[in-house]
Amino acid sequence: MRKSIALALAVPLAASPLLVVGPASAQSTVKEVKLENSIRRGFKQQAGKSVTVNCPSKVTWVKGKIFYCKAKAGDGTKYRVQVKLGNEAAGNLRWKVVA
Repeated sequence: MRKSIALALAVPLAASPLLVVGPASAQSTVKEVKLENSIRRGFKQQAGKSVTVNCPSKVTWVKGKIFYCKAKAGDGTKYRVQVKLGNEAAGNLRWKVVA
């Protein structure tokens, strides 16, 4: 049985942006490891749970784009985490647990 958990976080990380910038002709991508760490910290701070997180790699940064990560708690509970990309220059995004 899934336990209900309500977590959400807006992540403006100007000092440590969640994007990788390539050549001028290439598009930026989300830094997968930094995003996963951010979600892990959010779970720990907001719900007191330690989780492992797996996000897709090489996600192209497009404002408004939505994609999903998976999180799993030590007790086996699985969560689906929705990530919505915001302002690329500031590295802003929002994530929330949706299932």
